[in-house]
Amino acid sequence: VFVIGSGMSGMTVANKCASKGLKVGITDELPYGGTCALRGCDPKKVIIGATEVRDFAQRLKGNGIDTV
Repeated sequence: VFVIGSGMSGMTVANKCASKGLKVGITDELPYGGTCALRGCDPKKVIIGATEVRDFAQRLKGNGIDTV
């Protein structure tokens, strides 16, 4: 089995096939790991998480919690 794409889906397919005893090859045109881990989902969650904390703190200002 030759898998194109090393993201979560590609890795899942590759691992399942390998666990069944199949020979597996995998490739990706970009750095190994896929969009979510390297460029998309995870970095986006970190940035959004920080801005949500700041937004929550701003909205609580005057209700017993002050921002610095």
